[in-house]
Amino acid sequence: MTTTLLPIGAEAPRFSAPASDGHTYSLEALLARGPVALFFYPGNNTPG
Repeated sequence: MTTTLLPIGAEAPRFSAPASDGHTYSLEALLARGPVALFFYPGNNTPG
């Protein structure tokens, strides 16, 4: 896992992650269906 920040507009690395619906989704599979917008917010599920 890298800790280097990507520049704005850079291509996201390929990854997969479990979702709250119990399925695991991969970026590659989602991109096959069309454009994807990724949002990251570090405060999710944390106090404050």
